[in-house]
Amino acid sequence: MAFIGAEEIMKTSRCSFTRLFADHKKVLLGLAFPWLLAACTAPAIKPAASQIDQLHSFLIVPVQAPPLEVIPDLIERRDPAYRHSQNMAMGFALPTELYQTAGGIVIAGMVSDSRAMDADAITKAAPTAAGGSAKAELVWTPAKAAAQKLRGLLAAENRKGELSREYYQLPAAGDASLQHWHQAIQAWYGQNTTPIDYAAMGSYDAVIEVGIGRYRIFEGQTSLQLLIKLIDPVSRNVIARTLSESFRVDDQALASLDNGGEAFKRLIGDMAVPLLRQSLGDIGLRIPPQADES
Repeated sequence: MAFIGAEEIMKTSRCSFTRLFADHKKVLLGLAFPWLLAACTAPAIKPAASQIDQLHSFLIVPVQAPPLEVIPDLIERRDPAYRHSQNMAMGFALPTELYQTAGGIVIAGMVSDSRAMDADAITKAAPTAAGGSAKAELVWTPAKAAAQKLRGLLAAENRKGELSREYYQLPAAGDASLQHWHQAIQAWYGQNTTPIDYAAMGSYDAVIEVGIGRYRIFEGQTSLQLLIKLIDPVSRNVIARTLSESFRVDDQALASLDNGGEAFKRLIGDMAVPLLRQSLGDIGLRIPPQADES
């Protein structure tokens, strides 16, 4: 008969609490929510310094990123009819789906037939096959933006980083449920071996997978969680794993999505750089402060 220790019970309780109240976003998206999600996350792995000293060339692989979560939902900005129905206290339930802006930012939110009210053209995001790797996404993603910044940081340390033409695909592809995305990204992060044969993609000392945990705009606050895994391409074992996160408070957070979301994309890139520095430092890859990440 197996016994569960107190630490495991507490961890299970926190994860259950997160799942139980997953739909009550406005209650949990305060200061306590990051702590609850972190409680469900796999522990960090730090390699020996001798392992890191031998690594000079890296394949950088973006992990399929979850859709952006925006609270309050953008439909309140783009659809006056919806705002009016809410003010009149009339039941007006709308489906939550994936869509993307003209700037290629994929969002999980409510949709209606009045999409033309938005300044940017909005098109339904096309689902993709689940599992394995796939050709790099045509749309902009925070994982790809962070991966590009990472390549510049590695170059400043005289380490070669090559951005993969393929991305690591999650089984939540095409799913509008943010809970399913969070579960998928945590399952990926918790893997101790990778199912991908990276050795067949070229000769590299190691692979760096770059994932996005949480990614949202909430009442003027933009938050980003970055997850990094360092992998031996020969054995497929994960030799390092770490996460970092930060947020920015700005009254123009929602407005940054206008005009193709160029301001928002720059913000995410800027937020990713210090997180990458922190994560690389956590796994023993020291980056000089003056490094150019571009």
